[in-house]
Amino acid sequence: MSAANPGAGSKPFPSPLAEELDRIVARYPHRAAAMLPVLTRLQAERGCLSDETIEQTAAYLQVPPSQVHGVVGFYSMYDRAPIGRHKLYVCKTLSCRLRGAEDVIKSFETRLGVHRGETSADGKVTLVPFECLGLCDIAPCAIVGEKRFGNLTPETTAKVLEELQ
Repeated sequence: MSAANPGAGSKPFPSPLAEELDRIVARYPHRAAAMLPVLTRLQAERGCLSDETIEQTAAYLQVPPSQVHGVVGFYSMYDRAPIGRHKLYVCKTLSCRLRGAEDVIKSFETRLGVHRGETSADGKVTLVPFECLGLCDIAPCAIVGEKRFGNLTPETTAKVLEELQ
């Protein structure tokens, strides 16, 4: 079915969300090509992409569920479970690792009382080790939203978390 007829697919979403998704799909030559913006909109609406949402998305875009699971698993911007108010990305690649990123991540885990990928008990922070934040000049580094933190040490992680309160 073509994007010119976005309503041609399954309608697993309630209006007005369904109408908004139809407008997104209409901008693409094929339904499946709209997957990223559709997933992004659904995550904004629902907070995360549950198995049910992934199944609904697959039906709506007329693709196998495995294709949607693959996209959600590949992109770190998509969350499979509810996350905290702040998503704390900590770089774990070579430049940061050579300057102590592993100790920084362990410090965040200890201070937050979580493991990698988990959310603090108060629901404020989700700790996400990330492959590269592109801030090698201030390694080891972290990002929360638009805020960047660099030259981190296990001791400075407390200051980062204070800023998030």
